[in-house]
Amino acid sequence: GWVAHEGNWFHRQLALLPGLFPMPSSANYLLLRGNDSLLELRERVARRGVLLRDCRSFEGLGENWLRIGLQDRGGNRRILRALRQELR
Repeated sequence: GWVAHEGNWFHRQLALLPGLFPMPSSANYLLLRGNDSLLELRERVARRGVLLRDCRSFEGLGENWLRIGLQDRGGNRRILRALRQELR
C-alpha cells in the first residue's frame, strides 16, 4: 500500500542525512534518532515551516528522537529539504 511504498522511500532518504538514524516503521510515521539532542534542529526546521514532534513525552525516548508523520511525496520532499538545509 501507500504507507509501505512512501514510508520505504522516505526512510531511505532520511538515512542519507548525516547524524540522523530513521527506525524501520510500518506505521504512517517514522521515528528519527540523533546522536545528540534534536530539539534545536526541530526548532530550526519549524522556522522553515516544517513541524516535527519531539519525543520527550514518549516513554523510553527523549530529546534525541523526533517523530515525523508521513505525508505525500511533495510534503516529504519539503521535510527533507528543510532538514538538509539545517544540517549543513
